[in-house]
Amino acid sequence: MKKYIITLIFGLLLLNSCAERLNIEQWGVLSEDTFYQTDEQATEAITAVYSTWRGQYFNWFYLKNMLSDDTYCGGGGRGDNSNFEMINEYRFSTASTVVSGAFSGLYSIIYMSNLIVDRVKPDTDIKARVVGEAKTARAWAMTELISLWGPVPFADHVLGADEYQLPNGDIPTMWAWVEQNLTEAAAVLPSKSGIDGQLAIGARLTKEAALAFLGKAQIFQEKYAEAATTLKSVINSNKYDLVADFSQLLRSANDFGPENIFESNAINDPDNAWSQGTMLFSLMINWRSDHLTGMPEGIWNTGWGFFNPTKSLYEAFVAMEGPEGYRLTNTMKTREQMGGGWAFDWETFQMVYVPIQITTPLYGNEGFMQWKHRFPSDEVVTNSWGYSSYNNFRWMRYAEVLLLAAEACLLSGDQASALNYINKVRARAQLEPLGSLTLEDIKKEKRLELCFECTRYQDLVRWGDAASVLAQQGKIIPALHNDGKVTVAVTNTDFGFKSGKHELLPFPEHEMNVNKNLVQNPGW
Repeated sequence: MKKYIITLIFGLLLLNSCAERLNIEQWGVLSEDTFYQTDEQATEAITAVYSTWRGQYFNWFYLKNMLSDDTYCGGGGRGDNSNFEMINEYRFSTASTVVSGAFSGLYSIIYMSNLIVDRVKPDTDIKARVVGEAKTARAWAMTELISLWGPVPFADHVLGADEYQLPNGDIPTMWAWVEQNLTEAAAVLPSKSGIDGQLAIGARLTKEAALAFLGKAQIFQEKYAEAATTLKSVINSNKYDLVADFSQLLRSANDFGPENIFESNAINDPDNAWSQGTMLFSLMINWRSDHLTGMPEGIWNTGWGFFNPTKSLYEAFVAMEGPEGYRLTNTMKTREQMGGGWAFDWETFQMVYVPIQITTPLYGNEGFMQWKHRFPSDEVVTNSWGYSSYNNFRWMRYAEVLLLAAEACLLSGDQASALNYINKVRARAQLEPLGSLTLEDIKKEKRLELCFECTRYQDLVRWGDAASVLAQQGKIIPALHNDGKVTVAVTNTDFGFKSGKHELLPFPEHEMNVNKNLVQNPGW
C-alpha cells in the first residue's frame, strides 16, 4: 500500500512540474493586468475607444433618422433593406438587428471606456487627458442609451463574471453619473487654441465638447437653467462658429472646421476605403443611379437611393423660406432643381446636356432628392471593388449647441439670449431675425437646421409631439415616375408611432434572453 502512495505522490509532482513548464507567457502580448500603465499604452487604449465610437456611426445614423418624419427608407424597391424599412415604418420588433446593433454598439463604447477609467492612473498629463476622454465617451453613450431605451442596465465599471445580468438601472442615478463624468472630463480636457484650432487636436474631444454633451443631457432632464449656463460656457468660449457657406457644411473642406463640436476622421486612402466605414454610408445615401440617366454634374454616378426626403419636410422648409430658400436648396432639391448632366451622344459624337430621366420609378420618393449628404465626385475614394467618401462624420455641430441654448434660455426665462442664439442660426440661413420667440419657433428651426442629423426622433419624444407627428409614419410608401407623378407603391396596415410603446425602443431579443433580470420596456 505504501508503494502505491509513493507512486501517486511522484505522479502528482511530475504533472505539476509539466503544467508549470506549459504555462508559458505569450510573447508579444500584454495582459490587462500589465497594460494601461504608460502614456503610450493609455493613448493606444483611447484610440481604440475612438475607433469603436466611429464604427457605430452608420447604424446610429440610420436608426435615428429612419425613426423621424424627415425621410423615407427608399432603396431599389420593396424589401431592398427590410431592416431599415421596418424602422422607418414603425413595424420593427425586439428582433430588429438595427436596434440591437445600436444597443450593443453603445455598450461597446462604455466597456472600452470603463477599461480606461478603471485601470489608468491619471498621474501624468497625457493619462489624465485620456481618462477625461474616456469619461466623455461613456457619458455620451449612456445619454444615448437613456434617451432611447430608458432604464438600461447601469454598467458604470468593468463588470465581473457575476455581474453580467444587471437589472434595469435607476434613471436619476444614471443621469447623475453622466453629469459627473462630463463635469470631471471638462476639468481636464484641453480647449482648442481658437476657432480654427481643431485640426491641431484632430478627431479628439475637447473641454467644450464635454460641456456641449453635458448641456444636452441636462435638457433631456428638463434642467433648463443649468443647461443654459453650461451651453453658454461653450458659446462664450469663442472657440466655435457657424460655417458661412451652408452648401459646404458637411463637406471635406470643413473637416475639423469651426462648426464641428465632435467628429470622426476619414482619410483619402484607397487601400483603406472599406475600413474607413464610409462606403456603405456614401453609396446608400446617393441617388439610385441605375434608375436614372443624366446624373447631375459633380455628383458621383453610383448610388443605391436610400434616405429620400419627405414632402412634409419640404413643405416645412417652404413655409419658412419659400421654394428657393437658401438653406432648403442646400438641403434637398426637387427633380427640376437637380437639373441634369452631360452624356456622350453617339449619333453626333458630342457631349450633350441630358435632363434627369427616371427609367425605373424611384421607390420611397415623393419628388425630392437628398443634397445635404450628397456624394460629390471630388470626395470619392475609389479602388477596384467599391467607392466611398472621405469627409468626416459629424456627431454634433455648433448650430445644435446654439439651438439647444435657445431652448434652455427660453424655458428658463432668458428670452433675450434665446433670441440671440436662434437668430445666429437664421442669419446663416439668410432669414430675417425673429423679434420674439416661442418654443414652437425653436421646434421649427431645429427641424430644418438639423434634419438628417440624428436629433428629430428624440426631440419629438421629449417634447411630447411624437404621437401626433409620427402617427401616420409608414402608412403609405410612394414612388416617383418620370412624368412627375407620385403613386402609392405600398400600403401598410401596421404602421406609425404608438403611444405607450414607441417612446422607448425595445431591449433587444437576445439581451432579454440572456439577462433574466432585465424587464422589457412597456408595449414590447
